[in-house]
Amino acid sequence: MEQVIYRIKNETNQEDKISSLIEPIIENLGYLIVQVKINDHEGVLQIMLEKINSELNFDDCRKISNNIMPLIEINNLLSEDYRIEISSPGIDRLLVRPKDFLENIGNEIKIELIEKIENKRNYKGKIEGLEGDLLNLSTRKIDDKNETCKELKIPINNINKAKLILNDNLFK
Repeated sequence: MEQVIYRIKNETNQEDKISSLIEPIIENLGYLIVQVKINDHEGVLQIMLEKINSELNFDDCRKISNNIMPLIEINNLLSEDYRIEISSPGIDRLLVRPKDFLENIGNEIKIELIEKIENKRNYKGKIEGLEGDLLNLSTRKIDDKNETCKELKIPINNINKAKLILNDNLFK
């Protein structure tokens, strides 16, 4: 059986270099990386984080920036005209760790797979649970006024991207 991956990374090589370099520092400060993205068009390094024991605030963002900027500069990972944006993932967040799926049982998500399952790479459905490294996803299909529900078991390590679907259930 394969080991559950630590974090689903949908990152380019450069983004992965940056996240691998800063992740230990960020974790030591009490935060977890959700996503690292480089927006070349706007000259921005976007780092989405969550605080392990509470909500992320402005002082947290400043502290993280002060701790990672020297490391990024010393390693010459970005050109000088880049700026860094640090933020929380938001309510319709990406799900990147097993705990994210467990905390969102009953919520709907969109998933993009690395390898197709049943000849499909994209799914929408409701999280029913997580058993080991398998995500249980309930999908619905409506055609000709008939609705069919299907339960899929998706290996976490086959997920390229998973994102919550914004709906009223997230505000409860």
